[in-house]
Amino acid sequence: MSVDHNTGLTADMGVSAEMMAHPDPRVPLIDPENIPEELQAELGPAYAWSTEMWGTVPRYLRMLGHAPVAVEAWQLLDQKIRIDYLETDRDYVKIEELVIVKTALLTECNN
Repeated sequence: MSVDHNTGLTADMGVSAEMMAHPDPRVPLIDPENIPEELQAELGPAYAWSTEMWGTVPRYLRMLGHAPVAVEAWQLLDQKIRIDYLETDRDYVKIEELVIVKTALLTECNN
């Protein structure tokens, strides 16, 4: 099975380099610069924290932005699972990230 070294994907996965560069989400994303006024009070601080922590607002949070309480819940979970381990067990975080990447490859997820 030949692997495209630019994308890390095999041809039978059906994911092109163009799809990887410009994937179309099924649910419209709420970008940090275009938060609807009615969601600004709830999403603004969450997006700001994400930008401060990671340098960006990930696509999954922009998708969850339609339900701000889901963004808040995810960030609380992320804090307890990942952020706290950054200081105490960096290997745990590395393994977690490998699990995320492997799952995305196995499920052919490009978003």
